Amino acid sequence: MRKTVVLMIVFGGLILNCGTKSSLPPVLKQNISIRDSSGKLLPEMNEMIKRLTKTEVIFVGEIHNDSLTHVVEVELLKRIFHRGHNIAISLEMFERDVQKYLDDYLEEKITEKKFLSVSRPWNNYKTAYRPLVEFAKEKGLPVLAMNVPRRYANRVAVMGGAALEALPDSEKVWVARQLKPLNDEYKKRFIQEMGGTRPGPMMRFKPENLYKAQCLKDDTMAESIAEFLEKHPGIKIVSYQGDFHSDYSLGIVKKLKLLNPSVKVSVVSIVPVKDLGKIKIESFKNRADFLIFVQNNF
Repeated sequence: MRKTVVLMIVFGGLILNCGTKSSLPPVLKQNISIRDSSGKLLPEMNEMIKRLTKTEVIFVGEIHNDSLTHVVEVELLKRIFHRGHNIAISLEMFERDVQKYLDDYLEEKITEKKFLSVSRPWNNYKTAYRPLVEFAKEKGLPVLAMNVPRRYANRVAVMGGAALEALPDSEKVWVARQLKPLNDEYKKRFIQEMGGTRPGPMMRFKPENLYKAQCLKDDTMAESIAEFLEKHPGIKIVSYQGDFHSDYSLGIVKKLKLLNPSVKVSVVSIVPVKDLGKIKIESFKNRADFLIFVQNNF
């Protein structure tokens, strides 16, 4: 979850310089800058990939409508795969109740046209997320449709958590077993992100209900990952979601740790900026284990 208009801050830093061995696609050269949690510049993307070796779940946070971000995401996936890891992909962009169709497409039981007609893909699927799914299909990787169906999140936004109690058992399988709207830093950031108490289109909903709907998404996505890890030990998950869901190790990350305290996680946040030469890294303290700044010209 992130508003379409991203608040741009003026930053300071250096541009990534990669050698031939770990060369990037042309569109990324001179257009990204990678930092670790201490603010140290990493000269190669593979240095970050190497440090992620022992991580069981890699959360990659994104701004959904940034085109260069999606190029970075595919590059990350390819590099993790080519290090020999047994991996699966987890996507916010598909909901639990379309998992069967996603599996059928990956196994070539249905055509892409059929898959897209029944899986409710996002409007920017073809340019943003299709490359991830197609790479998984080519390499035989599982893809997890981890999100709660939007209709249930909408019900909670309107009616509150009680809306889930009325669901028949046949539908409860699509939502998290427990809704946990924690009163923590995440809630504070969510209220600020939604505009606080200022008038706006979302203010027709009660802020508490909006927050519960947000938590339903996080709880369901975290549960989807936890269940997958339990059924498939030894598989590393690369999870793609809006950066608000994973930044500062809150949201889905915190909910996963509540379900499985021993799981090893890392957070990568892809941040579009107007000027890679003006990155104020102190503005991003504790946001992620790795920050990938991408040049954005909107």
